[in-house]
Amino acid sequence: MDQKNCIVVVPEPDLNRYARYYLNRFKMDVSRISKKYAGRQVLYELEVEGDDVILEFLKADKTTVNFGFKSAHISLPGNIDRTEKALHLVFDGHCKADQPKSPF
Repeated sequence: MDQKNCIVVVPEPDLNRYARYYLNRFKMDVSRISKKYAGRQVLYELEVEGDDVILEFLKADKTTVNFGFKSAHISLPGNIDRTEKALHLVFDGHCKADQPKSPF
């Protein structure tokens, strides 16, 4: 993790790639946590967007970008209460959203 720039790279071993998230580009004021049901199990997902690329998929070398997205659906496994607290800590205290770039 690059804490100064709020960039996180996580492995996706099943797909032989990495995902790079630009947390300071997340527009958390319009994000939401949605629920999906699989039988009795509840699965949570963070739906987030940005004005610029917020998610890039990298090749196995961790530097070559395959493609990027301005929105993402991020699975939130585990205890949702703890996850929500962690999200508040990260985005309220550390990774403030970038200010939109002026077109002028």
